[in-house]
Amino acid sequence: MPTFFGINQAIEVSRRQAKLRESNGNPESASRLEAAEAKLKDLKSNMTTLGKEASAAMTAVEAQQQRLTLQRLVAMVEAQRHYHQRVLQILDQLEMMPERQRIEASPSYNPMPPPPAYTEVNGGLASQSYDGSIDGKTYFLAEVVHPYEAESDIELTLSVGDYVVVRKVSNNGWAEGECKGNAGWFPFGYVERRERILATKVAEVF
Repeated sequence: MPTFFGINQAIEVSRRQAKLRESNGNPESASRLEAAEAKLKDLKSNMTTLGKEASAAMTAVEAQQQRLTLQRLVAMVEAQRHYHQRVLQILDQLEMMPERQRIEASPSYNPMPPPPAYTEVNGGLASQSYDGSIDGKTYFLAEVVHPYEAESDIELTLSVGDYVVVRKVSNNGWAEGECKGNAGWFPFGYVERRERILATKVAEVF
């Protein structure tokens, strides 16, 4: 090692200097001493250069390690960002699923003709253009499975879970009935039949 060699060289120079003093200026000893001092000077210069190079190398290694550490941190942050984005996408999909299922479960849009009109008959309301399949004495009870908002005075607003006494069913997809004391037309596909009841039982249902 250079350091160990330099220490030995310095010790050797000291010994030769002591011998030179003992020899009272022997020319040969003086020459050897000068050569040793020159070698020692070169050695010190080389050691200084090596020290600077070693320091520069250590600085470069530390800088490279810092760059690698920074790159790893950036990669970790990027991976975390992608992970959280994916989690948010999954949560959004889960939140949208019930709405999509509700839309898919609702009856597909199919333009329907307007409901049959009501006209005054003997002071009451009667429907026109009715060609139903239910006899005049027996109605049936139906449950609302899809909501419907009335668009005119002769239509009936329906809410899911309501029960309607269906009194007439026309051939154009409309039904006429009563729900919660209100009467009107509504799309027949928005209700499902539950049981048949006699007209005399309608008052007991509501």
